[in-house]
Amino acid sequence: MTAPELARQLEALLFALGRPLSRAECAKTLGVSSAELDAAVRALRETLASRGISLIDDGRELELRTSAEAAALIERVRKDEYAREVGKAGLEALAAVVYRGPLSRAEIDFIRGVNSSQTLRTLTTRGLLRKLPNPKDERSFLYEPTTELLAQLGVAHQDELPEYETVRAKLQKLEEAYRAAEAAAPQTDAV
Repeated sequence: MTAPELARQLEALLFALGRPLSRAECAKTLGVSSAELDAAVRALRETLASRGISLIDDGRELELRTSAEAAALIERVRKDEYAREVGKAGLEALAAVVYRGPLSRAEIDFIRGVNSSQTLRTLTTRGLLRKLPNPKDERSFLYEPTTELLAQLGVAHQDELPEYETVRAKLQKLEEAYRAAEAAAPQTDAV
């Protein structure tokens, strides 16, 4: 595969995942050597030079971001976004993370019963949640509340939230009951 073809694949990968990827993860996913990845990075950077997107490369991770030239526009759009309420989806995700977190996106999806990707992206962009590496799965992140969220809620620490310990204890019991029911369910073998 040529460097421009590989650059298109890299751009699609970074765009689709919407998060930073390590160089090793990019090379593995694309099935290329680090030298081939370097060539693709150079080709993608050249291609993006005339667009509103730039390739961020800190030597370890790669990520697509808006270009510096588009900063004023993006800032205006974000201000408009911040002025809006977080909505029901945002409140559900925030409640799950505050009372049960830190949680992975999959855990939040399970709790809410729907895909939470866009909601989590919005809450992270607003500075209400932060992503941190998941020690159990390096392919995912955990979400936890930020000091900004706690300040907006008027508390200095999560345990100052209304009925914090009571809600956490109830959630723990529900999880244990769910796991027990799941373990007791008859196992069927797929043929």
